[in-house]
Amino acid sequence: MVVKRFPLSDFNMDHDEKEDETKEETKDVITDNLGEIGRYQLLVGLLFAVMEIPHGWCMLLHKFISPKVDHWCSQPEALKHWTSEQWRNFSSPIGDSCNVYNRDYSSFAGIAFGEIDMSVGGDLVPCDKWDYDTSMFQNTIMQKFDLVCEDKIMTKIGSFVFFAGTGVGVFIAGLLSDKIGRKKTLLVFVILFMLSGITSAFAPTFEIWLCARFLWGAASLGLRAVKTVMGLELVGSSWRAIVCVAFIEGGWTMGYLSLALVSWLLPDGFHLQILVAVGFLPFAPLLLLLTESPKWLLATGRVNECKDAMKKIMKFNHIEKEVIIHEEKDETSSKANFLDLFRTPMIRRNTIVISLAWFALGTLYFGLSLHMPEFKANIYLIFFLSGLVEVPADIIPFVLLNRFGRRPNIAFHYIVGGLLCMATAAVPLGQFQYEWPIVVLAMCGKYISQVCWGIVYLYTSELFPTVIRSVALSFACSMARIGSMLAPFIAYLAEVNPVLPIFVFGTITFVVGLQTILLPETNKKKLPDTLHEGEMFLRKNNPIKFC
Repeated sequence: MVVKRFPLSDFNMDHDEKEDETKEETKDVITDNLGEIGRYQLLVGLLFAVMEIPHGWCMLLHKFISPKVDHWCSQPEALKHWTSEQWRNFSSPIGDSCNVYNRDYSSFAGIAFGEIDMSVGGDLVPCDKWDYDTSMFQNTIMQKFDLVCEDKIMTKIGSFVFFAGTGVGVFIAGLLSDKIGRKKTLLVFVILFMLSGITSAFAPTFEIWLCARFLWGAASLGLRAVKTVMGLELVGSSWRAIVCVAFIEGGWTMGYLSLALVSWLLPDGFHLQILVAVGFLPFAPLLLLLTESPKWLLATGRVNECKDAMKKIMKFNHIEKEVIIHEEKDETSSKANFLDLFRTPMIRRNTIVISLAWFALGTLYFGLSLHMPEFKANIYLIFFLSGLVEVPADIIPFVLLNRFGRRPNIAFHYIVGGLLCMATAAVPLGQFQYEWPIVVLAMCGKYISQVCWGIVYLYTSELFPTVIRSVALSFACSMARIGSMLAPFIAYLAEVNPVLPIFVFGTITFVVGLQTILLPETNKKKLPDTLHEGEMFLRKNNPIKFC
């Protein structure tokens, strides 16, 4: 392969490249003053981990507020002396929950069901009101807003709108956190999370509920992205995988597993939404005690504020020494924006590749989490088992990431996860109880997808310099939301074959996994701060150079 460097007038590395590379490995405002980890960083990491629980509840809540619930045309008050089963047999054809025979039902008041001539039929007319089976779920959006029959697609639209909100919210959060800081953005989105969640619970109409869910999704994922960036910027390179995978992803798994129990204890959709909405309330005061990210302050030219933030952290960590800050004036740092993701060759290539990886992962993960075929098994049990497979995914990966690096791990897990899901197409339907081989293969794919979340959050944060790190992560997250928005519609392929959606999810993941080999390795490297450092770092570690 012929190696040819792209000319970069703005990022000339010729005469001082070796000097810059040496500096790159020795200067870091965090490790120079705090070391790799300290008491403050550990407590912040634990706080962010616990805050993942309500975030996980919110992201997966749609499973339990919009489940399929048995329904039938509403039974008249005059016939309440009949059982619901008797009413359904008399009023509608078997299996028809949307139409009712056009009869004068008041004439049957006081007549026992056994005295009715069941052979009498009649024309069918659409129902205008429904009764629901409330034995397992109450106050779901289907029950509250009558989203059945010709309106049943609206439950999928509700999921689509929520994930559209996450895509918009995470993008805005990235812009805000790079502009006004990580801490202020966190506070804004915590307030938005609680207000939109409460509005969602009390929404009197489906349209208001959709708007509230859009904002709720925006707040929830926006918080996740900012927390991840802020957590990674506080620790040294050897702890980045632990903070991102063991702490933050571990908190997500706790939220996943506990949601099965919480939704079982609170089967009423109204109560469930209220609980999730106030989930951040106990942690809100603690956020006020956080300091702003020193790396962001330094990268944006706020040197004095950076020193003050470092002094507070060092005092908390019982470190008694002068703050060491290597000042370098970079005229482009404070002016960096979203367009810088596409201005230079290496950053542009990484943006495209990692964004496709996020898109595929969003499709796979939320497709399997929210639309896993249950094959008549218990919905709570299947959901819990789906979350249980994520537990080892929060323990094993950070060891693999530190030992083998980011690039081999992301390629391996994407390719294997895709193949596992694609293998479900080879299992014949109707041959096994509860179709357990398909469930097992899908669960394995689910495990792989959870591993990949820890990898992509960490890897994306390391691939980009500080001045655009948050907006880069937010843009990548928004690509995952496009995938998650498409997942419910891909799930509709189950009408053709129950396994087809899983096969499609796997195929997308496999194909995208092949292109991740284009990404550079970032393991145990100093995070670049400025655009110049970022492009220089990527050129130095570029695994494949095109003609």
